[in-house]
Amino acid sequence: MTTTLFRLTARLASSAVIAWPAAAAARPMVPVFAPSPEPIARDGSCTAITGDARAVLARAEQAAGIPRVGNRVLRYEFSDDISQAYQSDRPYPPYLTLQWGGMFYVDPASRVQRLEERGFGFGHHAERPFTLIHGEQSTYVVLDTGLVPNTRGHALSLRSRPLDAWTVIEDWRAASDARVVARCTYRDYPRLVLERRTPLGPERLFVDPGSGLPVKLDREEHQYLWGQAHAEYVWTNWKLFDGVSVPVAAFRVLDGEVEIARSVGPLALVPRDSAPSLALPAGAPVMPVRGPAPPPSDTVRLGASTFLLANLAYSNVITLQRDTVWVLDAQMGEERARQDAAWIARVFPGHHPVALVVSDLAWPHIAGVRYWVARGATVYSRPTSEAFLRRVIARRWTLEPDTLERVRREHPAAARLRFRAVRDSLRLAGGALTLYAIDGLGSEGALMAWLPESHFLYAGDYVQSVDAPTTYANEVIAAARRAGLAPDRVAAMHLPVTPWSTVLSANESGGKDGGRKDGGRR
Repeated sequence: MTTTLFRLTARLASSAVIAWPAAAAARPMVPVFAPSPEPIARDGSCTAITGDARAVLARAEQAAGIPRVGNRVLRYEFSDDISQAYQSDRPYPPYLTLQWGGMFYVDPASRVQRLEERGFGFGHHAERPFTLIHGEQSTYVVLDTGLVPNTRGHALSLRSRPLDAWTVIEDWRAASDARVVARCTYRDYPRLVLERRTPLGPERLFVDPGSGLPVKLDREEHQYLWGQAHAEYVWTNWKLFDGVSVPVAAFRVLDGEVEIARSVGPLALVPRDSAPSLALPAGAPVMPVRGPAPPPSDTVRLGASTFLLANLAYSNVITLQRDTVWVLDAQMGEERARQDAAWIARVFPGHHPVALVVSDLAWPHIAGVRYWVARGATVYSRPTSEAFLRRVIARRWTLEPDTLERVRREHPAAARLRFRAVRDSLRLAGGALTLYAIDGLGSEGALMAWLPESHFLYAGDYVQSVDAPTTYANEVIAAARRAGLAPDRVAAMHLPVTPWSTVLSANESGGKDGGRKDGGRR
């Protein structure tokens, strides 16, 4: 997920398009430091100790051979296998895996990384490869005309940065507050554990006392769906070449599951004046370490009491039927849900109960569910969604409590999920709103919503464009025909209000491309 969004935000910067990465809905970061936890060693015990952190880090630098680099930079090819758990067709394994790769440079003297994309998505070459340069405080897209600040993508660059062990060593060497805090057993052997504070919160570095090399970086990260995640960066299989050592495998592990598996090689040390530029602009600003707030939404009237709420990332629908406000999907997180609530108060004044329809379980599509549950909403979705939604609601947000967590403290019973299953179809509000299962092979577990008064069909995430035939759109067409629906218009999370005839025309050939080119959903 991280690398996919990392690439997406680079695209946005390089094309000067302002948009919001779908899975990173969080407010602008104000550094908030959680109380420093005891060092985490999931497979062994820890003993508190003290020591000379500077000496440990100097030895790590020597063990990696970094002082031998001189006026050179490290270059290697990388290939990432990236778990797409957040947009797979089920909320349990096996998950889609996306491949991403290119050429990587790091200058240990400046601690700047340069990443040149070569391939993206299921082994294909990138159609428009991009290049980034990234420091600890700022990220830029490299264009022929110069460097473009990638302010929106910097937070995601920070998630990928620690996959390079040399960068981590030098970042820690530059820190003024690193200290030895423990000796822990990790991966069967004792490790020295150092700790420092960063704008993301406390970090811990696990160092092998035998070789002097680091084996893991460990921290808690804010996570838009789960509140926080235990992030581990693990380096293995160190290779000695040209007097230096580099791990040829690196992993980003979230809550015990591998999110990114990176393979490295071939390796080279390149004279700095022969390498492409790794220079950041003079006076480069400190960029936010948390993604920006979601852009504001605007309304599109669909009927007397139905509106599409659309921003540059996602659209959803609100409709008032029989004194209940129905919210069709809650994407992006609590801030977007609050924006939607403000629109509801504006266009449907007065007090109304709220019900939420969850059309599918892609993580960005349900990131606002906790807010509506905290407001007392009943959630309608497919039976296959219930277990996962209960996990989302039960999750304790300990790093930065959200509205649901605050409600849970005061009124535990009010924080429970009120769930109603939608099997084949379900008529609501006297038939003013009907939910239908789509139930094609690619849309198992997904819903669409029909508003007969407006002759409008909300297709969730399953009509994404009308440029070419797609499997997803054909499954929506088939579901509409089974139900005997004849819409005038359709809209979806990523599709503006569109004549139904346009969707039919685009899919007359019954395309079999599998939907999105990357095989997943955002």
